[in-house]
Amino acid sequence: MIEEKELNHCLNCNVSENEIPLVNLNYACKKAFICSRCLPILIHSPQKLTGKLDGADKIPSANH
Repeated sequence: MIEEKELNHCLNCNVSENEIPLVNLNYACKKAFICSRCLPILIHSPQKLTGKLDGADKIPSANH
């Protein structure tokens, strides 16, 4: 019997790991995934992920 693996999806845009590379996140004792296109949002505007990533509103933006 072939076991089907459940695909991981980007927490922001919902693209699957078969379509684009995903980065594994561990935050607040939870696992999530974000795609390489949405990673800048997590870095520069994490508040835009509120409702998609628990506690995103508490993550400070990167200062450049």
